[in-house]
Amino acid sequence: MWTKNVKLSLQLNKRRMALMTLLALFTLVTWVVAQDPPPPIVVNNVSPSQLTLGQTSIMVVSGANFRATTKVALVGVGDLPVTLVSPAEIRAAVPGNLTAGQYIVSVTDSQGGANSAFTLNIVVPPTEIPPTNPPAPTDIPPIPTAIPIPTDIPGAPSLLIRSFTANPATIKPGDTTTFTFDVINQGSRTAQGVSVAVDPGGKFVPANGQANVLLPDLAVGAAFSVRLAVVAAKDTPDGPQTVGLTMSYRDFSGTVYTSKGSLTVNVTAVAQSSQITLARYQFDPSPVIPGEPVTVTILLTNTGNETASQVLVSIPTDGILLAGPEGNSFPVGDIEAGQSASVDMPLIVGSTAKAGPQSQNVAISYIQKGETKTVPNAAMTLNVARVDAPAPVMIVDSFQTGFDVLTPGQEFTLTLNLRNIGNDQAKGLIVTFGGVDSSGGGIDPTPGADASTTTNPSSTFAPVGSVGTQNVGDVPANKEEVVTLTQSFIVSGSVESGIYPLPITLRYQRSDGSFSQDNLRASLPVIVPPQIRVSEANPMPEQVNAGDMLSLSLEIANRGRKAVNFTNAVITAENAEISSGETTYLGPVRNDDQTTLDASFLTLNEGQAFITVTLNYTDDLNRPQTIVQTYNVEVLPAPPPIDFGTPPPDFGDNGGQQEPEISSRDLIGRVLLGLLGLGS
Repeated sequence: MWTKNVKLSLQLNKRRMALMTLLALFTLVTWVVAQDPPPPIVVNNVSPSQLTLGQTSIMVVSGANFRATTKVALVGVGDLPVTLVSPAEIRAAVPGNLTAGQYIVSVTDSQGGANSAFTLNIVVPPTEIPPTNPPAPTDIPPIPTAIPIPTDIPGAPSLLIRSFTANPATIKPGDTTTFTFDVINQGSRTAQGVSVAVDPGGKFVPANGQANVLLPDLAVGAAFSVRLAVVAAKDTPDGPQTVGLTMSYRDFSGTVYTSKGSLTVNVTAVAQSSQITLARYQFDPSPVIPGEPVTVTILLTNTGNETASQVLVSIPTDGILLAGPEGNSFPVGDIEAGQSASVDMPLIVGSTAKAGPQSQNVAISYIQKGETKTVPNAAMTLNVARVDAPAPVMIVDSFQTGFDVLTPGQEFTLTLNLRNIGNDQAKGLIVTFGGVDSSGGGIDPTPGADASTTTNPSSTFAPVGSVGTQNVGDVPANKEEVVTLTQSFIVSGSVESGIYPLPITLRYQRSDGSFSQDNLRASLPVIVPPQIRVSEANPMPEQVNAGDMLSLSLEIANRGRKAVNFTNAVITAENAEISSGETTYLGPVRNDDQTTLDASFLTLNEGQAFITVTLNYTDDLNRPQTIVQTYNVEVLPAPPPIDFGTPPPDFGDNGGQQEPEISSRDLIGRVLLGLLGLGS
């Protein structure tokens, strides 16, 4: 039993070791697969490049990245035995049974890289001259035998182009395409010093300044891939176009050969047109100053695909820029497609140019295929500086009439304060209260001049005591000095309620000799007061006794031409107590209509009792107004109480009905009522 357990344990250990070995191998394979691919091989040199017929040799190939998988073969013969010396060198055994000729050395690697640029030449050795017997001695020297010169192997290199591609395959005039093609040596000798160039005089030129492409020596049957970029001319026609190539090379004897080749690319022609745009402009100085010279520099760009001929820039005469010393038209010349040109234009800014950003049109013309073209909507924006020319500025500083509002037919005196806030004096200032229409000749036309002035006085306010014109004289440019004028007026009696302007015309002369007229105005409110008649329906007595009751009844009649918007009536009293009618709503009262107001009072003490009635309404300017009426009455002392003598003694009721007791105040009241015939 113990032996059986030992065998079972050994078998389990073997299986465990096998599983661990498989796991390690799987990890190693996974790591190898995850590594980056090896770099391709590089071949720099093959030596020797020439052997004699029947000669065996070791060929040394130098370069980089050589591996155990790198192979060396002779095209037409097969693989050669290879020894890997290092990643930079491998050696191959060349057999001696090769026939005379040229063999392409092919170096390849299954993990990447190949090279067939080097060749091995097997040449025939020169013919050996068999030895001759020495001549017998004689006096006549033997005639020397000429040594034959070895002749070259007949043949020549011959190159041709095969299997090309173009990227992109379709281009536009002016675009670039890159050709990839193979150059093959189908001759019988090695082609040395090979170069490929684009034929001149065509529609294509080499790109990036590349005149030609240099190739390595091509052995017999060898091929080399070439990349060549060309640019199509702007006038290349539409359709498939041919690019001509010339290949130049020589053989080992120095004889020069040339071969022709051609490539094809499809060209999609586009319409040829010029497109001139105003790309940029600047001004010197900036901002420009009205009336001063300015130099405008503009940059024009031809964004089309054809040359714009005889480009001309003109400044229209209807803008703020005027012709300068060189006029307003400036030739630019021809502008090729994709090119720009600038021009400086000395001009003058108009004196009437307004301050701030201002637009100026620019006329641009050119010739395209014999036809004149223009650039539409070309314009510039100038920033015009603000120039404060000396000028007086007269304003109405303040005015007053002495009344809050004016009424029709009212006389008043207007006090007017004027101020010059400008930077120039106002010469010979004349103030007219009314409008003035002037025509030529300035303020004071010279005799015989064709000029006149007409004064239009106000129809609401008429001057009193003068015609309403005052000669003030010179007013200096002093913002602190005030010129005060007074003028009496009367308000028209037929005017309605409202706010009316009073025209004030100022005429004066500037320091530059020009005349100015300022039309100012003062706004004056005019209110037509309501015609209200307040009368007593029952006149109040002139005297009453203290403690008496008073009644007030008023008739409020509107005798005006318009309704009066009453709100309410408020009554106050002194030395009297209001029993009723302290506040009464009235409402609007139309013209030729009336309303009533009733109130009652109780007099208090001896003296004067005052009753004040305030009628509240809104005027035509919707402002609150009042009409106040005051009434007074003399309050006499209350009369003494009546003495009815000594009352009889009280013997009790004796079973009879007793009279109620009457206070002294009630007694006095009953007496008064009896006197007035209102009680007993």
